[in-house]
Amino acid sequence: MSKSTSNSKPWTTWHLRLHKKLLFNKRLLPNGACLLLAVSGGQDSMTLLKLMLDLQRLHKWKLNVWHGNHSWHNHSGTFAKELEAWCESKKLKFFLDVSTKEETKNEAKARDWRYEKLIKTAYMISSTEIDHPCQHVITGHTATDRAETLLLNLARGSDIRGISSLCEKRPLNKTIQLVRPLLNFNRYETAQICNEMQIPIWVDPSNKNTNLSRNKVRQEIIPVLEELHPGCSLRMAAFAERMSSQQQNQKALVSLALKTIKNS
Repeated sequence: MSKSTSNSKPWTTWHLRLHKKLLFNKRLLPNGACLLLAVSGGQDSMTLLKLMLDLQRLHKWKLNVWHGNHSWHNHSGTFAKELEAWCESKKLKFFLDVSTKEETKNEAKARDWRYEKLIKTAYMISSTEIDHPCQHVITGHTATDRAETLLLNLARGSDIRGISSLCEKRPLNKTIQLVRPLLNFNRYETAQICNEMQIPIWVDPSNKNTNLSRNKVRQEIIPVLEELHPGCSLRMAAFAERMSSQQQNQKALVSLALKTIKNS
């Protein structure tokens, strides 16, 4: 676990940025909603958790934290215990799932395992919160994640669907929505936030493994692009969001056209 030494501020421009975004799009995270935050312990998810915790009094959310221990390194169990202790100190409900190395042996399997466990946990919470079912799973994906996905999908020759992936909100199933409220922040900013606000982080050693394609893009390509064109991650994320809106509009038009033909 790493910590900063600067003084934490109760309200910052970072809080204001997220707060304004949620006020502009009130359907993204409704007031009073029961939320399940997926927290790895890294800088992005801890930034998400801290900002959401500080904004809770304004939006009246019921916050729950889920952590997935992928068993990828020898310290993963210790990290999980330290994160749980931190959440308990903030009076947050904490849920933990532990995988085997076989269950999460690659990025795709790990992602599927996380979403499966998150859905199961959300249903578990809903069973005890009848009046406030948990219908929103929140992740700390940032503009940098979206830019990385855009570059990887472009390199693979993806169509507009791939270019517009990692959208702000999408259904996980019929009742649960996946929401990514930090897509207007980048990783340089989440690192700064953790430092300024003394937010503890737990760095997964596997993030340094450049044999993984996303890590290679994150460590070797994005920094070069940011040096050449500062703020490019945010602009690429904004482009992906425009493509996502365009794709949704096209789907709506096709649906309307088919409905018109059917009724004619």
